[in-house]
Amino acid sequence: MIRNLKSKLKAMSSSSPLHNQDLSSSAVIKNDACIGVDHFNPETPEHFEPIEVNRGNEIGVIGSTEARGALGGQIIETPDGCFVRKRFIYELDTTYGNINLLGLPASDFSDSEWWTRLEQSFHPKDIVFLDTETTGLAGGTGTYAFLIGLGYITDQGLVIEQYVMRDFDEEYPMLQSVIDTLKRFRVLVTFNGKSFDWPLLESRLIYSRLRTISWENAHLDLLHISRRLWGRCLDSCSLMSIEETILGNVREDDIPGSQIPQIYFEYLDSRDTEMMIRVMQHNEWDIAAMAALLLHVKSLYENPATRADAYELLGIAKELERNHRIQQASACYQGCIRKSNIHSLTLEAKKRLAYLTKKHEGQGEAMEIWADLARDEGSLLIFPLIEMAKYLEHRKKDFYEALKCTEKAILLAGMRSNGSFRLRDELSARRRRLIKKLERSTRQWG
Repeated sequence: MIRNLKSKLKAMSSSSPLHNQDLSSSAVIKNDACIGVDHFNPETPEHFEPIEVNRGNEIGVIGSTEARGALGGQIIETPDGCFVRKRFIYELDTTYGNINLLGLPASDFSDSEWWTRLEQSFHPKDIVFLDTETTGLAGGTGTYAFLIGLGYITDQGLVIEQYVMRDFDEEYPMLQSVIDTLKRFRVLVTFNGKSFDWPLLESRLIYSRLRTISWENAHLDLLHISRRLWGRCLDSCSLMSIEETILGNVREDDIPGSQIPQIYFEYLDSRDTEMMIRVMQHNEWDIAAMAALLLHVKSLYENPATRADAYELLGIAKELERNHRIQQASACYQGCIRKSNIHSLTLEAKKRLAYLTKKHEGQGEAMEIWADLARDEGSLLIFPLIEMAKYLEHRKKDFYEALKCTEKAILLAGMRSNGSFRLRDELSARRRRLIKKLERSTRQWG
């Protein structure tokens, strides 16, 4: 497919400066008009002041005399080689789908540990968004991240930086610059990055003998949160699906992710930049979508009663229960029951609310919910009848009503073709015990 692929790989392995890790990080920017020294220091982000730049007005020069092309960004030369870097900004008045990015810099994540599942609170400026485009979708040591997109939040808006290796010999200097930028941040935000993007990037850093970063308890994967919120109602929890159905943004003329590896290999062979520019646009949209999604998710978890629908309330309630926020969890379960018009969803919310009430308030307080579940039209549920029978037998000493619940449970169990023999045996034993207790009670009072 690619005539010179083997020679490229050979050149990469022979020229990659694996031992030159302590050389100067100063870089030269090339363009059509001049060559100058860019003293960009990743430790001093003030060097980049994008306040006057809107989306579409990239920092850098569009054209280049380099055969590989500038891809709409800047050609960066370092002592270890070249790569392309492109920067632009989504200003604060930008709306992505139905999400306004105005709230990014002022977002408060001081009470977010319970839903982020991180062991720390953080400030918006601690966050770096990461998305990669790769030479393969399966990962592994033979897969390269040829485009690495980073996003971070400033007072002016969401800054997106893209690092591109235009050939395999540019991987090392590109990774150097990426890792220097990542070191400025405390929290990594990705979408499916725990399983794919970061492990792949980490393997490339290790292969290049560059020091990696530990994101233990500091890596927020939005895919996991999305599944907890929308896993029941969406056919797919892909970023594209969530972007369209939740964020209200439909991309025009986007490239399917499955085609991106092939596009890169074709670029290596032809140096035609048209499709690569579209790949970079795809990567940019992914990062912007993650920022909008983080804002939206935060608003749901902070104000579920007013912002969340029934599905979202159930997911939030589970997370609150997991974190022992019992009153808030109970309120969300009740909100889900009120808003839901899906029987299975209502059923699960009632069941979880009943067990939550039983555990923290007592069996008596949960009886109304069990009875409501048992009365449900066409219900074949056995568990509420068992719970009612337990309470009536052991707490209320109402053996007659307990026996009625047990016999109904036995009848329902017999109607199930795949019913548990153990359950039937337990119910039969309960029935015999209740009959004996009822007989003794009758003799005692007779």
